[in-house]
Amino acid sequence: MRTASYPPSSLAFDWLMAVLAALVMAGVIQDGWAHAHGMVDQSFFTPWHAILYGCMALSGAVLGVVGLRNLTRGYSFRCGLPYGYWTSAIGVLLFASGGVFDLYWHTIFGIETDITGLISISHLWLALGGAMLFAGPIRSIAHRYDEHAGGWKIAGPLVLCTFALLTLLGFFTQYASLFGDNTDEAIMTADSKSLTGGELFSVRTDGTQETRLLTAPKHDVWGAAVSPDGTFVAYRVAAGVTSGGLAASDIYVARTDGTHPVRITHSGRHDTQPAWSPDGKHLAYVSMPAGTSGNFRIVTVNADGSNAHVAVDGSTTVQNPAWSPDGTHILFQSRNGLHQQLALVPAGGGAVRWLSGTIDANEPYWTRNGAIVYDRSDGALVLTNASGSKPAVLPLSGSEPALSPDGSRIAYVRNAGGAAQVFIAHADGSHAVNVTQLASQDASHPAWRSNNELLFTAAGRPQGVYTSMGQTYSMDAIIISSLITMGLVLLLLRRWRMPLGAFTLLLGLNGIALATQSDTYWDIPAALATGILADLLVAVLKERVRSGNAFYAFAFIVPFAMTVFYIASVRLNDGSLGWPPNMIIGAPFIAGFAGLLVSFCYAPPLPQAVSVPDEAVRAPVRQADAFTAEAARS
Repeated sequence: MRTASYPPSSLAFDWLMAVLAALVMAGVIQDGWAHAHGMVDQSFFTPWHAILYGCMALSGAVLGVVGLRNLTRGYSFRCGLPYGYWTSAIGVLLFASGGVFDLYWHTIFGIETDITGLISISHLWLALGGAMLFAGPIRSIAHRYDEHAGGWKIAGPLVLCTFALLTLLGFFTQYASLFGDNTDEAIMTADSKSLTGGELFSVRTDGTQETRLLTAPKHDVWGAAVSPDGTFVAYRVAAGVTSGGLAASDIYVARTDGTHPVRITHSGRHDTQPAWSPDGKHLAYVSMPAGTSGNFRIVTVNADGSNAHVAVDGSTTVQNPAWSPDGTHILFQSRNGLHQQLALVPAGGGAVRWLSGTIDANEPYWTRNGAIVYDRSDGALVLTNASGSKPAVLPLSGSEPALSPDGSRIAYVRNAGGAAQVFIAHADGSHAVNVTQLASQDASHPAWRSNNELLFTAAGRPQGVYTSMGQTYSMDAIIISSLITMGLVLLLLRRWRMPLGAFTLLLGLNGIALATQSDTYWDIPAALATGILADLLVAVLKERVRSGNAFYAFAFIVPFAMTVFYIASVRLNDGSLGWPPNMIIGAPFIAGFAGLLVSFCYAPPLPQAVSVPDEAVRAPVRQADAFTAEAARS
């Protein structure tokens, strides 16, 4: 049995594992994109996870086959894989165990949102497994090839694995990433004292007699739903927004003049989107966890809050219930595969039936005469029949549509003058008129009290306050992005001879991957330009770029230029960063200094001390001591 040596590796195997590493990272990116674009609900079992875990399983299978083959050839278990690839194998095992832990974590605590998902312990566990998988081919090539090696045959796997590592680090530091959603928007903060709270209004269909019926200071009021007889209105009241999730909210019922509000839910969850049954005796609403994520429910309840019953309960998002005219079914919006779609469920619960003609449908409203109106993902308003099979696109764009009791007019919400306003148009989409015209408030969810009167909710927008905090975040992102990028770029530069185009490919792929997370695609040219500049510096300076002052200059110039290109791309896209001139000029220098400090880790600028024999040191000391003693005696 061979026990003292590792089996030989090959560039073909390095390329295979590097491609698999890039595919695993692509799986992470597409899963992150799905989360960022509302394509993931509160379920662990999604097509995005299937792609990610499938790519990792393929990597594990390849390593497993190679390991078993080497065991049959007489290699020991410890040396069953080529040098460096046990790192990858351990990474696969960590990722697999992290997946089980991630499933348990989400089952108990729900799906994290925003920054909480990036620092979740289960996700960091998965990230560690991925990083170890990516590091295996790099360790193997470093073991076999010295600093004189280069060319695309050797550098190709290195570039792909480094891309995976660089993008993994960038993905998990999106909250402080240069190539991410971290521009001037961050300098706008909400002044909580300026929040006017939520309000309930009524207005005539000609825009007159706009009346404030109810005010809830410091609370979010949303979703007016008027009972069929026009006597009562149901709406949601929330106390605000909690970190990492929605605030607890409850359904209230009041008279349509705003008097005698009664709280009818006390679940401690986020209860919202109430809808009346045709007989006015029941309400349906959506319930989801507050402060975190988890399962979604559609609940029916008597108008006084008694006899709650769950009609739909699952991990996939459900929204906007609407009763059928006969009260036997509830229409709602959910995700079917990769698309939003409308579905029907019996009011008492049961099997769900999808309406095939309603792909990308949102916010359905079911009228008394059996017509359904909804808004589509592209902003179009659509009128269809009860089966959803005959959609007719109206010449209108907006959201939250509602047809009048007689079906002759449609109310909907659309932006006007920088604020959301309620518009009314004829059912065919003609003669659209803004009937609210609120100042510094956003209107939402119109509901018909009669053929000539609407109720709607509105909330004041917090006043924007400029602070230095957003600029601080931006500078932090510049420093952190420079440290991460140059840490890996300088590793490749110092350790091997990189071929022309290596850094363009590395930084370009990284820029594309990170841009998908927040749709900041204007950052991609900046990333590509940085890579091209790095390759040009390598081509011009040749071997000198790998040591000495040329190495330090490269480490400073690349992040300096990356920041300049980033500032230029944002200016071209947004018109302004919102930064003062001193910050615009100084930011590239800060980035350059960060890169320079990283280069000192690879090539310390302080000279090594020259070794001197002990006797050569002691002799002058003894002579000095003797001279001192003689002087003292004199």
